[in-house]
Amino acid sequence: MSMDFITEYFINPIISPELQGYNLVNTITYIVMLVIACGIIYTVLKKKIIFDKRFFLAILPYVLFGISLRVVMHQVELGSVVLDGITKTANPLQFGFWFFTPGIWILTFAVVIIGLLFAKVWKQLDYKRLAAVGIVACIPPLAFNLMHINNGLVFAGTAIIIAIVAYGICYLVNRFSKYKILHDPMNIFIVAGQAIDGIASSIAITFFSFTEQHVLSNVLLNISPLVFIGAKLLIAVLICWSLDDYAKENHKRKNMVGFIKVIISILGFATGLASLFKLGII
Repeated sequence: MSMDFITEYFINPIISPELQGYNLVNTITYIVMLVIACGIIYTVLKKKIIFDKRFFLAILPYVLFGISLRVVMHQVELGSVVLDGITKTANPLQFGFWFFTPGIWILTFAVVIIGLLFAKVWKQLDYKRLAAVGIVACIPPLAFNLMHINNGLVFAGTAIIIAIVAYGICYLVNRFSKYKILHDPMNIFIVAGQAIDGIASSIAITFFSFTEQHVLSNVLLNISPLVFIGAKLLIAVLICWSLDDYAKENHKRKNMVGFIKVIISILGFATGLASLFKLGII
């Protein structure tokens, strides 16, 4: 792999504001890296952790840490906030790398590792300890963003719409189909994550001139924001149904399915909450 190839597809999208953050090459690469990382994590932790609602809620503060820090850096990019010594770079040896994508997610993962160690994951995981580390980490950047909310009505209104749509979809599926999606609370988080991402991103792009960095999302958004939202919600429900059906065939698969649901929920909440907070600070 030549240096020119790496520069074009990986370095320039990070440091150049004129380019989208993601292209087909780095998107596929990041997906492959994520799958490999998830495989390793699950192999190491599958006998020590039950991946369910309780674990997801304990991990959620770390998601808030990552997206809150990313939103702070978004304000730095806009020029509305100045932080000395932090500049956008693709060099991991420089401080600024760890505060922008993808470095910020590596930093978040490192904080999760610290939380797991503090929670004594090698013994019986202490969920309260795990959540406590995440809460302590997320409070400073989260509080900073909340203090810089300029469009409180847009922020709160979008959040309310998202909550209604997410639970409404789950209720309708549970009420009018044979698939009882509400039997597993993690399904609600999966649908909610995709609802946050779809609705917040669509409002930001349609009404506030935001741009979408992800290649596949851009294709659907160019057709219609409603198509984008509908596709995300439909895929979320189908994923829940497929995973639950797969788990039914063999009880031993339940924890692996739970792990997959946690990962999908995290991805949805991470991208969606970032868009939601950006709506509030514009």
